[in-house]
Amino acid sequence: MKKTYKRLTCLLLAVIMIFSASFIQFAFAGYEKITKKTPLLDEKGHLTTTGWCPQNMFEFSRDDYHGNPLKLKEWDFYQISNDRYCMQITVADISIAGAVTVTVFDMQTGERIEQLMIKLFTFGRMKLSNSAMKPHSYSFSKKNFDMSIDVTAKKRTIKFSGVKDKEPFEINITLDMLPVHESLTMAVPFENEKQFYLNQKINCMAATGTVDHGDTHIAFNGKKDNSFCVLDWGRGVWPYHQVWWWGNGSTVLQNGSIFGFEIGWGFGNTDEGIENCLFYNGKAHKIGKIILKNQDEVTENWTGVDWILTSEDGRFEMTMTPFFDNFTKTRVIFVGNICHQVFGKFNGKVTLDNGKVLKIKDMTAFIERSDNMW
Repeated sequence: MKKTYKRLTCLLLAVIMIFSASFIQFAFAGYEKITKKTPLLDEKGHLTTTGWCPQNMFEFSRDDYHGNPLKLKEWDFYQISNDRYCMQITVADISIAGAVTVTVFDMQTGERIEQLMIKLFTFGRMKLSNSAMKPHSYSFSKKNFDMSIDVTAKKRTIKFSGVKDKEPFEINITLDMLPVHESLTMAVPFENEKQFYLNQKINCMAATGTVDHGDTHIAFNGKKDNSFCVLDWGRGVWPYHQVWWWGNGSTVLQNGSIFGFEIGWGFGNTDEGIENCLFYNGKAHKIGKIILKNQDEVTENWTGVDWILTSEDGRFEMTMTPFFDNFTKTRVIFVGNICHQVFGKFNGKVTLDNGKVLKIKDMTAFIERSDNMW
């Protein structure tokens, strides 16, 4: 009788532990996983559901939005970087205006090359794609500015030809997808039910190609020199003033595997959605809320202290030692952005869904704090 009781007790405890572990993992995973095609908005323009998916299951078109046409924002933001150089390409349509921007900077010297094209009152005329993954092409041109982006199932090609400071400015970059290439897509609500945020982060795209401006020549060599791209693809309507933190990076580990992470907080209703995820050889591993333990200390000295990060589920334990602050300030009176995008070396460990622990050593990645008014 005692043996039977003990066995039943052990079995009950085991069931409770399994259930608890599953519940904790679900709770920290950041809400519902969407597994089938789902319209993003209902007939009233409200989110049909909140959730995340490793491949975008949300269906959205600009035509589905019936609110104030001035408030809808769409953008594709490509960031390509290695241990020294960073290039950022933005194609954006914020309704009242559209823009295509090119920025290249050297994290050792601080030197920058920038070029910009603006169109007023676009209201969708930039023709941004309804999907980040489906094949599509963009082409934008004006005097001394020619940009094209071509997306296929396995590759993305970015080409730019222009003139900056009377010197030729040329970019030719190819981004390669992994055979299995999951990402993080999420639909996040705000307090106002007419506001929403659809965002897809695609990490770990190996970047090869060149940037040339005058006598400056920059080469991105894919996995050979940790040259990777993240695509930040976003569509949404959100409050006029938002402050958020965003961190991201991709690298080749010592065993040859491809690792990346996506973290963030402060944007939208984080009780219903968080954007934290690990990527390992193309597979997504959802993790819990991230905490910057010394946030107040960091904001007083952006590059003077280590950034100590942890997650509520214990699966992201990292320290970033900063080495470059890509500080930008575009705010004019009450419109624009102030951003500290801080690059550093990440050291620590992460845990995948199957319990496998990865040790991370001297990984170059960034975390930004963005104060946005537009």
